[in-house]
Amino acid sequence: MKKGLTVLVLSLTLIGSFQLKAQTAEEIVSTYLEALGGEENLSKVQTLTFTCSAKAQGMDIPITMYQKAPGLQRMDMNFQGKIITQMAFDGTEAWGTNFMTMEAEKWDAQRSAMLKAETDFMDSFLGWKEKGYSISLEGEEDIEGTPCYKIKLTKAPLTIDGESVENFSYCFFEKESSAMIMERSFQKEGEAKGMITETFMGDYEEVDGYIFAHTISQKMGGQVVFSLTIDKIEIDKELEEDFFSFPAASAEDKK
Repeated sequence: MKKGLTVLVLSLTLIGSFQLKAQTAEEIVSTYLEALGGEENLSKVQTLTFTCSAKAQGMDIPITMYQKAPGLQRMDMNFQGKIITQMAFDGTEAWGTNFMTMEAEKWDAQRSAMLKAETDFMDSFLGWKEKGYSISLEGEEDIEGTPCYKIKLTKAPLTIDGESVENFSYCFFEKESSAMIMERSFQKEGEAKGMITETFMGDYEEVDGYIFAHTISQKMGGQVVFSLTIDKIEIDKELEEDFFSFPAASAEDKK
């Protein structure tokens, strides 16, 4: 689990904060953000482009993920030679490609609202106070043998099927390096409602003065359902807002 954290530990040492043993949630999060590049510098980033290699259901899938401040995002996959937009969000509406018709389709209002509430550019903890989030230290827990601080991140409640639903997750920060190595969340709707999802982050490396995790994997029910290796990260590459918008010439608009 500690492989790939050398750069992160080094940056903590250089800024001096590595010598301070964090005792509160705010101290832990502050040290973490400082190690990633510092809140002020992180806040200046406007776009991110990730070129990735994913594994899902036994298949290797090339994926490109695009993000633009404050919350626009898009994920394209290369599936059997075709570029398919699995998900895109323009800040208000979400959409994706229907695998049956191969046409772009808008998501329903509830799913779009949920995506908007869950989307955080760069990092959920960046500007958490200004976003109205709250954090609390919930003790310590070993994650696959690694001693971690356990922090609860609480966002505004979600409205699902007309009911208000709590929106929180638990984030685990390695005590030695302050790197976040796992996030535990809970499915809020559908057949998997209540099921635990664990997202693991590792192989932190420096890119243009910022620190990013380069491997991500998800487990549900203790089984790995998705894994991702980030091969390339481009910072502040020009991305027009229209790139994230629902295609005007889609089949839906032709009806």
